[in-house]
Amino acid sequence: MIGGLLLALASAALINIGFLLQHRGLRRAPAGEGTMARLRRAVHDRSWLAGQAIGWLGFITQIVAVAIAPLALVQAFAAGGLALSVPVAARMFHHRISRNQVAAVAVIAVGLAALPIGFSTARDQLDTSSLVLACAICAVGGAVVARMRRGWTLAIAAGIFYGIADAAIKAVSLGLHRHGVAAVVSGWTAVAAVGTFLGFLAFQSALERDRSAVAAVSLMNALAALVALGCGLGAFGESLGASPGVVAAHLLAIAVVLGGVPVLAAAQAAIVEAADEGDERPAPRPVGASPAHGAGQRAADREHHGLQHRSESRLA
Repeated sequence: MIGGLLLALASAALINIGFLLQHRGLRRAPAGEGTMARLRRAVHDRSWLAGQAIGWLGFITQIVAVAIAPLALVQAFAAGGLALSVPVAARMFHHRISRNQVAAVAVIAVGLAALPIGFSTARDQLDTSSLVLACAICAVGGAVVARMRRGWTLAIAAGIFYGIADAAIKAVSLGLHRHGVAAVVSGWTAVAAVGTFLGFLAFQSALERDRSAVAAVSLMNALAALVALGCGLGAFGESLGASPGVVAAHLLAIAVVLGGVPVLAAAQAAIVEAADEGDERPAPRPVGASPAHGAGQRAADREHHGLQHRSESRLA
């Protein structure tokens, strides 16, 4: 279980760093473009492509984590992955995080360390009918929320779809233990693929509408954790502890982890903005050029960008 949870933490860190790079790439697109137009433009952006590669590596790692650790805990560790990804990203982009953000990292770390203590390690048993019902209800809820087309509703929908995908991956992993490789060719594999794809589209749309990404990252992590927690307890026979006191302690630890996510999501957004500002710094003036020449060039650049932006707005 501990090995699986460590994999979940590492996968979450990779996924969050991937989200950071994807968000950075999407922010470079002109304002007013639709989601599909932004995605078509993003496939030519190195930051977005690097974010995709890192994110998918994290997703593959998370599949392994879901297969060997309790689903109810894996998503809590996934939400807490910001405690690892934010310091790593800050070092990557030479950004200093604040004392409040350092405190949030420490609090989340304490919450994550407390989660495995006293947790039930009984072997998972899949209740197929319960999981089918839970996935159906969540899918309908996610579709209804996504149709509102707001940044925060799309983030909620993304979290729901990702939670469904994780539950389906857990079901496939249990089938592998019982029936071998043949279990991969099943309806749950299709549910996992569709849930991941819908979660991806919804989250990319949420990032496009929420320029700071704080609400998008926070809500996506929270809903994915809650859906996975519900499926783990209701469909896989998982338990948060053998006594009411242990259950209460684990619920408190999960609440602490999720409560620290907005603080670290804000830190992640600040890292993106700082990196963008670094990219937009003007190039140094050529040797021998006068300050007046530099001022004139900047004025010409502003006029050129203004004409280009107005042209793009008319085309949009």
